[in-house]
Amino acid sequence: MKITPKVDDARFKRKLNQQIREQPRQVQIALGRTAEFLLGLIRKRTQKGKDVDGKSFRPYTPEYKAFRRQKGRSVRFPDLNFSGQMLSNMTQKSSPKQAILFFANKFQNVKAVGNQKKRPFFLIGNKEQKTLINFFNKELFKQNKLR
Repeated sequence: MKITPKVDDARFKRKLNQQIREQPRQVQIALGRTAEFLLGLIRKRTQKGKDVDGKSFRPYTPEYKAFRRQKGRSVRFPDLNFSGQMLSNMTQKSSPKQAILFFANKFQNVKAVGNQKKRPFFLIGNKEQKTLINFFNKELFKQNKLR
């Protein structure tokens, strides 16, 4: 998933592009911290069994529920956590123009793609967009203050 700052306001867009040209390192740091914040939001939301829109995930099939119970795992609600490896494998890299969220391990990436089809979790929800924009603005302001 790529996070690229997109802005509708032309004046603000010019100012952001100016920041990218004049202070690329500060913008990169702010984007990286915003990406890490988003990873935390995704983990928390997923562990609560909620999808990108805050709705509960589809319940487990009876067969998979029995398998999880046999292995001593929780069956109350789907949280996409069997061993903990997939969610802990999410990471990010950033540049002055974008941040990319991804799964570092190929096997965990395959699991995530399969889970994403059944239970969308690796997206940005509508409510989260404003939170991320505000977080990015605060981080960029902090970086400019430190300069």
